[in-house]
Amino acid sequence: MPREQHFWNSVALAVFVALSAISVALVDAYGNRDFDALGFLDLTLMGLAAFRMVHLLTYDKIFEMVRAAFMDEKGGRLKKAERGWRRLVCEFLECIWCTGIWSALVVVTIYLLGFWGRFTVLLFAVAGIGSLLQLVSKAVAKRSE
Repeated sequence: MPREQHFWNSVALAVFVALSAISVALVDAYGNRDFDALGFLDLTLMGLAAFRMVHLLTYDKIFEMVRAAFMDEKGGRLKKAERGWRRLVCEFLECIWCTGIWSALVVVTIYLLGFWGRFTVLLFAVAGIGSLLQLVSKAVAKRSE
């Protein structure tokens, strides 16, 4: 990995830490800080919502134009940017583990901020269940061929 990418990875880490601090401050000031009250249903909803957000960012066609904005064009085909912050964004958008941790931060924060956050997470969770059912049905159909 080029030295320049180490710099951009460090920037991404610093941004994540800063956003995490902002998230904690927002939840502390406006949200529900009673983590003991979170049950299995809450964690399931947040997990499904994070799954759906990861899928949206890394795979879904509707987000393709955003992913393409950070890529380079070589011979009429899109490929990952060679270097710099655009490469960092490309790597972030293609890595489900990277996207997952950022998505989890967003999902947990909005969930803990009250009704509208919970409503948004519920929508993403229902969409996540739909995505999982679609993946299962495709796997079953492929297996029965």
